[in-house]
Amino acid sequence: MRKPTFVLVSMAIMASLLVMGCAGDGLKNQQMLRGFNALQHKNTGWDDPKSRKSIQQLAAIGSNAVVFIPFLEQEKTNSLEVRKSAAVTDVQLQAAIRYAREAGLKVTIKPQMLVPGSWAGAINHADPYSWQAWFDSYSKRVIECARFVSGQGIDAFVIGTELTHAARHAPWPKLIAQLREVLPEPIVLTYAAHNIEGVKAFPHWQLLDAVALTMYPSLGETGTKEEMQVYVDKAVEELRLAVVEIKRPLWVLEVGMPSAAGASARPWEWQSLKNAKVDLNLQRDALDIWLRALDKPWVSGLFIWAWYSDITSGGAADADFTPQNKPAEQVIRRYWKS
Repeated sequence: MRKPTFVLVSMAIMASLLVMGCAGDGLKNQQMLRGFNALQHKNTGWDDPKSRKSIQQLAAIGSNAVVFIPFLEQEKTNSLEVRKSAAVTDVQLQAAIRYAREAGLKVTIKPQMLVPGSWAGAINHADPYSWQAWFDSYSKRVIECARFVSGQGIDAFVIGTELTHAARHAPWPKLIAQLREVLPEPIVLTYAAHNIEGVKAFPHWQLLDAVALTMYPSLGETGTKEEMQVYVDKAVEELRLAVVEIKRPLWVLEVGMPSAAGASARPWEWQSLKNAKVDLNLQRDALDIWLRALDKPWVSGLFIWAWYSDITSGGAADADFTPQNKPAEQVIRRYWKS
């Protein structure tokens, strides 16, 4: 009779330790803004009432904030004209903001550039005249966006995202001053630099309210938790050193990992995901490591890439960045909700 009693007692002790461990896994920096870059899915526009459920689910796993992305576009990397993209309409963006406010989420608007066959960081011009012409067109579109969202209860606005060459060549102070006139206090203004190198290269942080970046460093070739931990710890320490003298709150506006085999080596890679082999555990482990490593008192915001308006997105057969309906979603919930 003693053996079953011993087993039962041991099981009770183990269960108690597991509960204690889960409680210890919770977020230490409770003041941190945390959430997702929320994207409109082709199956469910933000103006579709069904997308409200996706925003509610985003909030239910512990998010207190969300980033919405109205897109801008240009034909080539050296084009002088910037246009408003039809990827997200004003009506759709307005609905997304409304659903987020209903869910109690802080809202950031982050305009991003689309360039067919390329990306925002490749936008470049050969001479000061071309840079000025491009930036005039870009500024016009950004200000139009800011005017549209200014009265909708947003909390932050991103003046540019991953514009690596423009960070050095464009006259940002003028645009920042214009946006201050359009967006009333206390709306936060920031710029999303590309990786830590972009933070170091952007010269106008003192004119903004927060330092922000997108963060997709390589996490090694093997995809093991041990190797990814080493790479993440190194990146977080480099980030701390890069921002310590700027004296502004820090927002990691994008961090993420596809649920694709081999993605740890190039977590920024998205073009090949449709044909990639699914690896749900890689994404789960990588996001677990990032959430813990960035849970620091000097990190004021953390936003995962990405969450979709279609609540059925993701799932066991999906190699995309979204953690929706995958093991990574439960990791995030356990960490942010405990």
